[in-house]
Amino acid sequence: MPSINVIGMGRGHGLGAVRTMPEFRAHVEASPLTEAQRRTLVDQAEILIEGLYVHLPLKRAMHAVDPLQSLRLLRSRLPMLTEAEFHISLQRVFLGLRDLHTNYILPDRYVGFAFLGILVERCVEGGRPQWIVTKTFDHLTGDPDLVVGAEVTHWNGTPMAIAVERNAAREAGSNKAASLARGLENMTIRPVRMSLPPDEDWVDLTYRVGAVEHETRLPWRVFESSTDLGGGDASAELPTGISSPSSHLIGLDLKTELSRQVKRRLFAPSSLKEEARVERSALDVPRATKAQQEAGIVPTNRPTELKARTVSTASGTFGHLRIYTFFMEDRNIAAFIEEVARLAAVLPKDGLILDVRGNGGGFVIASEFLLQFFTPRRVRPEPMQFINTRLTADLCGRVADYRDWKPSIDESITTGAPFSRALPLYPEDVVNSVGQLYHGPVVLITDALCYSATDIFAAGFQDHAIGPVLGVDENTGAGGANVLTHEALRADWSGGPLRPLPSGAAYRVSLRRCLRVGDRFGQPVEDLGVVPDESHQLTRRDVMEDNVDLMEAAGRLLAGGTVRVLEVALGAPANGRLTLTLQTESIDSVDAYLDGRPVGTTVTPDGSTDLDVSVAGATADSVLRLEGFDGDDLVASRLIAL
Repeated sequence: MPSINVIGMGRGHGLGAVRTMPEFRAHVEASPLTEAQRRTLVDQAEILIEGLYVHLPLKRAMHAVDPLQSLRLLRSRLPMLTEAEFHISLQRVFLGLRDLHTNYILPDRYVGFAFLGILVERCVEGGRPQWIVTKTFDHLTGDPDLVVGAEVTHWNGTPMAIAVERNAAREAGSNKAASLARGLENMTIRPVRMSLPPDEDWVDLTYRVGAVEHETRLPWRVFESSTDLGGGDASAELPTGISSPSSHLIGLDLKTELSRQVKRRLFAPSSLKEEARVERSALDVPRATKAQQEAGIVPTNRPTELKARTVSTASGTFGHLRIYTFFMEDRNIAAFIEEVARLAAVLPKDGLILDVRGNGGGFVIASEFLLQFFTPRRVRPEPMQFINTRLTADLCGRVADYRDWKPSIDESITTGAPFSRALPLYPEDVVNSVGQLYHGPVVLITDALCYSATDIFAAGFQDHAIGPVLGVDENTGAGGANVLTHEALRADWSGGPLRPLPSGAAYRVSLRRCLRVGDRFGQPVEDLGVVPDESHQLTRRDVMEDNVDLMEAAGRLLAGGTVRVLEVALGAPANGRLTLTLQTESIDSVDAYLDGRPVGTTVTPDGSTDLDVSVAGATADSVLRLEGFDGDDLVASRLIAL
C-alpha cells in the first residue's frame, strides 16, 4: 500500500479567510438560533410549501414524500435538536422535494464554499466509466503526482461509481441523470449554505497516473464568498416590451450558478483576467489576442456568459457558441441578447453548435428570446401556472403582476381544477420581435446540469423543431418553474402571511410551473426534462482536449442539414411600392407580408432576385416579414423594420 500524501495549500491563494472543517463547525455553532427563531423558519416553510409550492402534488406522486408531515415532526422536536441537527433536518425536507428551485438557504454565518482543490469529471473510455481530474487549484502543495489527467479510482476506500451514487442521494436532482451529475459536482466543491456539509474533515483519494497507483489526503476547507444569493432584482435592463420586474422572471438553479462562478475563481483565473481585459477595453468588441486567434476564438464583450469559436471537424467547419448562463450579473439582459445576435452573424454560416452544458438558467426572457434567432417559425413561449390554493388566490389578488391568473384560481372553487390557467410570462410578440438571424443548421448540446431557464430553452428548441438535441446525459436537469425568494414575495405581498426570517436565512420556492408547447403540449418540464434526440458519452479526449469527440458528433449532425441564405437589400420606396433585392440559396420561393398582410411573392433560384411589393399604408412601426420555402416547407424567414 503506498504512503498517503497530505495536500496543503500555499501562500498567495487569494481566497481570503480559509477554515478547516473543524474550524468552520466551531464558527457556525458559536451563535445558535433560539427556539423561537427555529419555529419561525419551520412555520414559514410550511406556509410556502402548503400554500404556494406549485409542484407539491407532482412531488408527492413521483417521489413519495410528505414535506408537510416532515415539518410538523421537526416542529415537535425543536428543543431536542442541536444547531447542526436542526439545519440538516430542515435542509433534508427541502432536498427531499428534488427541486433545485425550492431551497432552504442557511443563515449568513454559513456563507462560504467547501472545496478540496480539484475538479473531477466522468467520461467513458473503452466502454468503462472513468473519473478524471480535469482541474487542480494552482496553490495546492504536497503531492506532485496529483495532476490533471489522473484517474480517481476510490474515494475514502469506496469505488468511485458507488461513492458518486451515495453522494447523489444527498442531492436534489429530480431524475437519475441529474442526481448523478450533481452528486459528482458536489464531491469536490459545495456551497455550504445550500448543501448538506461534508461529514468528513478530509477525503482519502486513490488515483492512478499511468499504471502507478497513488494515495493522497485532501482536507476539506471553506473559504468565504460574497457571491449574491438573491437570484435577481427589479433593476434589470430588459428587452423592449418587457415591463414585469425581473425578480418575477427568474428561472435559476442557484446552486449550479454559484458553483459555476466559484469554479471560475478556483480553476479558471484566466477567464477572470479576460473579463477584466474586456471591461478595460474602450471597444464595443474587444480585439482577439494572439492566443485567441490561434484557438479560433471570436472575442465577445460578454465573456462571463458566452464563449464563441470556430471548430474544424471531419464534417466541416462550424461555429460553436457556449452559453454558460442566462443569469446576467449586471442584470443587462438586452446587452446579452444583442451580443448573441452579433456572434450569430459573424460565426460560420455552414452550421452552429449551441452548447448549454452546465447552464443552471437565469432570466427566462433571456433564454426564450434567443429561440427566434434560429427558426423561421413563430416561437410560442412556455405558459406558466399557479397551484390553486387560498394563498395563491390572495397573492394574485394583491400583486399586480399576477392578477391575470386570479380569475381562473377563483373559478377553481367551483371547478375543482388543481392548477390555474396557463399564461406566458410575457407576450408572444415580444419573443418574435427580431425574427430569424441564423439560417444554417443548428444543433443544441445539453447535459444533466441544464436547469430551469435552460430547460425552457432546450424544450423550446425541441418543441419548435429548430434542430437535433445532442445530449451527453440521458436527460436535462428537469427544472420547470419560475422561482421567487421568500423575501421578494414578502416585499410584494402586502398583508400576506410571510414574516421576516432570522439571521439572514432565506427560502426560494417554485411559484409557477411551465408547460411545453408543440407536440408535447401541456407536458410539465419539472422532473421530466428534455430527453435528447441523439446521445454522446463524453470520452477522455473530450474532458482532456476541449470536447474534440463531442464536436465531431455535433459536426456529423450539422452535415446532414441544409445551409440556407435569405438576405435582402431595400430599394427606395416610390408611389407606394418598394423593390427588394433578395439573395437566396436553397430556397424555392419567398412570400412577403407587411404587418401580417400578403404583399408579394416570387420564385427564387439561387442568387439574386428582385421582388416588387406594395408598401401603401406603411407606418413608422411597420414590419416586413419574408418567408422562404423549400417546396411547401417554411425553411427561412427574416423581419425588416421599414
